[in-house]
Amino acid sequence: MVRFAFPWVLAGLLSLAACTTTTPPSSFYTLDPDYAIKPDSRRDLTLALGPISMPQYLDRPQIVTREGGNRLKVDEFNRWGGSLEEEIAGVLAHRLNGRLGTHRIYDYPSRVGSNTDYRIALDIRRLDGPLGGELRLDVAWSIVDDRSGAIVGTDQSTYTALSTGAAYSDYAATISTLLGELGDDLANAVLQLVAEQSSNRR
Repeated sequence: MVRFAFPWVLAGLLSLAACTTTTPPSSFYTLDPDYAIKPDSRRDLTLALGPISMPQYLDRPQIVTREGGNRLKVDEFNRWGGSLEEEIAGVLAHRLNGRLGTHRIYDYPSRVGSNTDYRIALDIRRLDGPLGGELRLDVAWSIVDDRSGAIVGTDQSTYTALSTGAAYSDYAATISTLLGELGDDLANAVLQLVAEQSSNRR
C-alpha cells in the first residue's frame, strides 16, 4: 500500500509548494505633474523638449533605487508605467506650460510640424536615492535658439529632496518634485532670454 500511495503524496507536496511560491503582482507608477500650477499670463512661445539622455541603468522599466555607496537595486515588481524618458518629458512640459503660459511644447524630434523658438536639451546624469531617504537629480542642460541654431544658454545643477516616506509611491512623488524644480529653473532661463530679446529689439 505504501508503494502505491507514495506518488500521490509526492504530487500533493509539489502542488502545495507551487501554491506557496506564487510570484507577487507587479506595481506600476507614474510621475505626477503639479496640476495646481497655473500660468500668470499667456505667451506666444513654441518650445521643443529634447533630446533627454540618461544613464543606461535608469533606462529600463524597473524602478532603480540606491542602497548606499555604489550599490543599486533594480526592483522587478515595482516598475514605471511607461518609458521613464517620456514620464520625465511629461512633467517638464507641464511645468514649463504652467510657468511660461504656452501649450505649444513638443517633444524633439516631433511628428508635429512647428517652427520652434527654443529647444531644450537635457543630460540627466543621476536620478535616484534610497527608499525613504534623500533623492538626488544631477543634470546638465542647454537651450538652443532654433531660429539661428545658436546655443544661448547652458547650465548644470544638482537638486535634492527628502522622500516623504519609504514606499515606492513616495519615491515617485519625490522624483516628480525634483523635476518640478528643474522645470522652474528652465522656465526662468527661457523668460530671461525672451526679456533680453525684447530689449534688443528696442
